[in-house]
Amino acid sequence: MEKLQPNLAETLAKELKTPIEIASNLPAALRRVALPPGWSLEERDEEHRLTAPRRKHALVRLKDVDSFIDYVKRHGSLTDCTIWCQADYLEGKVSFTGIINDNGSDPGASAWRDHRALFSPEFSTEWRRWTGRDKQAFSQAEFAAFLEENLKDIASVHESGMPTGAEMLQMALQFEANQDMRFKSAVRLQNGGVSMQFVQDDDDQTLAKMQMFERFAIGIPVFWNGDAYQVDARLRYRVRDGKLSFWFELIRTDKILESASATVIQTIREKTGNPFFFGDAFAG
Repeated sequence: MEKLQPNLAETLAKELKTPIEIASNLPAALRRVALPPGWSLEERDEEHRLTAPRRKHALVRLKDVDSFIDYVKRHGSLTDCTIWCQADYLEGKVSFTGIINDNGSDPGASAWRDHRALFSPEFSTEWRRWTGRDKQAFSQAEFAAFLEENLKDIASVHESGMPTGAEMLQMALQFEANQDMRFKSAVRLQNGGVSMQFVQDDDDQTLAKMQMFERFAIGIPVFWNGDAYQVDARLRYRVRDGKLSFWFELIRTDKILESASATVIQTIREKTGNPFFFGDAFAG
């Protein structure tokens, strides 16, 4: 294909019936070609034919904080690589973006900002299990089974009204034993708990009693392979047609997530040394 100067090519384009390649000072592997029938000017990038790309550009997603740090340090410089953190603790979201080829500190220089490393800390199984059932109702038997299955997460806290794991297990077993009985009454105790009475449907004289704690604590990691944090919870119940339903309300999980995230943020800032920002890293 013959190469012509732009002005001459435009003049001849109306007469010729074949494509014309227009000479220019474009980088290697970039071509401008005038194509019939409308003779529009089309730019073709044949970078894939080169032995190597003209520059680095990539979008990678890392699975743990060490991999994120290693990738940023491997490919980014201390001046042209930036790290961005976007956090919404109320929504339970935190993520990091490393822009390897960001605009540097030179006000007259610019960069493509298209080489990026993404990282979102993975929540632990325990965190997902407890937050996934937060404020969701259980039947009496379901709640007993949930407590038994996750008993190892119960934290023994030396505070008034906070039960130990053994006391929570005893409560779960009482829930299970009384699941077929009809709820009769509840009395609030001085220690903050609730004493409940149950009766048989066919014999109101047959009483069964159990104690329900109003608050308890769990000790679980927020992130996979991370440190454990104490999370307090309120225990609630509702009576309908003589049957009980239960649920728990985790207290200020946003503050727990913020505290766990602060540890990750500190690790990234200290081990990379790159400029660090809180906000959205929009594409350049």
